[in-house]
Amino acid sequence: MYRYLLRLVIAVCLIPFITLAENPSTRSLGRVFEKLKGGQETTIAYFGGSITAAAGYRVKTFKWFQDTFPNAKLREINAAIGGTGSDLGAFRCGMDVIAQKPDLVFVEFNINDGSPTNEFRKATMEGIVRQLWSSETRPEIVFLYTTSRDLKCARGSHPAVAKHYGIPEIDLQPPLIEALKRPDLPKPTEEQLKNPKLNWKSIGQVFMGDSVHPNNLGHTIYTDTIVTYLKTQIDAKPLPAPVLSAPLVNDEFQYTKLVPPGKARLSGDWEVLPADEKSGLLKRYKEGTINARKPGDSLEFEFTGTALGLFENVQKDGGKYEWTIDDGEDGEKDKNFGGPKGVKHGIVDTAPGPYFARNHYAMLCCGLPQGKHTLKIKVLEEHDKTSTGNRLLIGYFMVGGAR
Repeated sequence: MYRYLLRLVIAVCLIPFITLAENPSTRSLGRVFEKLKGGQETTIAYFGGSITAAAGYRVKTFKWFQDTFPNAKLREINAAIGGTGSDLGAFRCGMDVIAQKPDLVFVEFNINDGSPTNEFRKATMEGIVRQLWSSETRPEIVFLYTTSRDLKCARGSHPAVAKHYGIPEIDLQPPLIEALKRPDLPKPTEEQLKNPKLNWKSIGQVFMGDSVHPNNLGHTIYTDTIVTYLKTQIDAKPLPAPVLSAPLVNDEFQYTKLVPPGKARLSGDWEVLPADEKSGLLKRYKEGTINARKPGDSLEFEFTGTALGLFENVQKDGGKYEWTIDDGEDGEKDKNFGGPKGVKHGIVDTAPGPYFARNHYAMLCCGLPQGKHTLKIKVLEEHDKTSTGNRLLIGYFMVGGAR
């Protein structure tokens, strides 16, 4: 089955990639393939959400690199966290990607960013680009656009950033739409038809294991599409390392840092937990965590910057907390910008909801005046019905605009 799909996808996908290659403002991957052909150590990063975290296109494309360049010393970075977008990505880019000195970075956040066209998502994506291109290796970047089972995901903010910076884009939705023309696609089994996670009225369900996560067939088509583009780049002329132009929106998310939770002033019954490399839910927090245990537990955190979030856990006993920054009075709403611009107060729920315990985050605000600010948090008495308690586990404070 996959043999005919491989031929199909290669034939279909060459057309958009030829158009891409003819755009003189789009960067090539010549620098990367020069190292690969020379047998040099080459580091490839995969930066995204759960679609990237899965053993799918990431594993399959990396194997293509290994098989095609057996003499190169290849190193893979799996920098994916399920259910997270480019806003958290902008804060963890330094620790999870740049610190590994990548030569090539695939960025996949379109699904988890919700596919909006607004200035906030442009700003968070360009923050990632500007960080990567300010780093020591100034890696080449490729934007990947995955899709959902209705095959109608919009492309807005990410392509605007790609065009501004000349970044190659691979849209993985059109190849699935084209593959629907095949008369011999697999039919759903009785078990699949009864699965509540599947909706066979959606035209792309045959490629998905649920609403957005590709099954093996979907990942294979994703892989074949990406590899088709990569093959056009093998003999591309190496370009000079990229140089940053003026921002498309702003450089707020170019300057980010993760501040350990020990910097906060705690009041109440908080646990202070050390770093734990063996714990799947704690190992990302390399400087330990703090965990509120009772309603009324509170903290204050002073920071200098323009944006703030919490890198926190959703947990089975996760509670709700209210937060304020400075006077707690929101600024004027900007519908065109989107995101939490000018927001200074709110309530966040860390219960598992319909999902499960996991690493997560809350992007509280952005667009604050440059300078010093104070965050105050208080754990509430109420909690969601899916939670067994009131806990709040914080791994880092996410500070943006921290020049």
